[in-house]
Amino acid sequence: MPSLRARAINRFLRLSTKRLWRPGLDIQQVRGHTARMDARLGRGATPIAMEQVEIAGVPATWFGAPELERRGTLLYLHGGAWCLHLPGIYRRLVTALSQQTGMRVLLPDYRLAPEHPFPAGIDDCFAVYRWLAEHGYAERPFALAGDSAGGNLSLVTLMRARDALLPLPDCAVLLSPATDLTVSGPSQRYNAKADPIFSPAAVELLPDVYCPGQDRGNPRLSPLFGNWNGLPPLLFHAGSTEMLLDDSVRAYDRAVQAGVEAEIEVWVGLPHVFHVFSLMPESRSGVRAVAGFIARHGERRRESVAEAAVPAVVLDETVTYPAF
Repeated sequence: MPSLRARAINRFLRLSTKRLWRPGLDIQQVRGHTARMDARLGRGATPIAMEQVEIAGVPATWFGAPELERRGTLLYLHGGAWCLHLPGIYRRLVTALSQQTGMRVLLPDYRLAPEHPFPAGIDDCFAVYRWLAEHGYAERPFALAGDSAGGNLSLVTLMRARDALLPLPDCAVLLSPATDLTVSGPSQRYNAKADPIFSPAAVELLPDVYCPGQDRGNPRLSPLFGNWNGLPPLLFHAGSTEMLLDDSVRAYDRAVQAGVEAEIEVWVGLPHVFHVFSLMPESRSGVRAVAGFIARHGERRRESVAEAAVPAVVLDETVTYPAF
């Protein structure tokens, strides 16, 4: 059963956000609401070193001191339905991830729709990934993570990186990823009332803002229908009452069918990307679980590098025969 705080937050979200979605809503109204939500929930992040940079032409922010790069790098792609950014909320989340993993975290500010519709966002994320891979970041522990739309972008980026023969990360974490823009998952219907954040009106609005006139079955829009072969280990987190629950469940199934090492955790009664609601004890548990998954695979990388560094034993093949 969800904690008391989780149930209180679900009620708050149901009254404040789920009621927002109605026919005729436009994206500027959604942005106004999320800006107020960000101001409320993004306060009080633990201080951490931050550096504003531009990577491959994309504005981005590093979280954590530069020396943390020795421990590894986490590339985090934020959610927000491809058209929103909540800087305060994500500052809190990636700060927690940096502290829990000991890694430096990079948060790109990729272009948003409707001003920059598909494929601008996926091109920015892939450009940042390619830059990191080409500048040696993948030679140390390296992970990729994203939530919601950022989970979608993470999977698309992984598939593009594999196809471009770039080094892949040690692992990737997908938090309530949107993997199917055709909205064919059964949970879109059976969780329509139970979801404390979204309603069918949201599903009608947001993809049209991101990719108007596009074939939503395109794997670069719906990675569920892409090629899952050869991807790194994956961790999926989702809440049991989400409309997007089956986006995670079916993606996990596709990964396993393709022979990819994958894990999924469905958290009972928790909202979409519950990790950002830091007041909930489940949020802190979820972040620890993510950090633990990344740490395990980073350690696997260190062990494989150490094994490769052990010099091979060269045997003396000279054979001396006794004299008779």
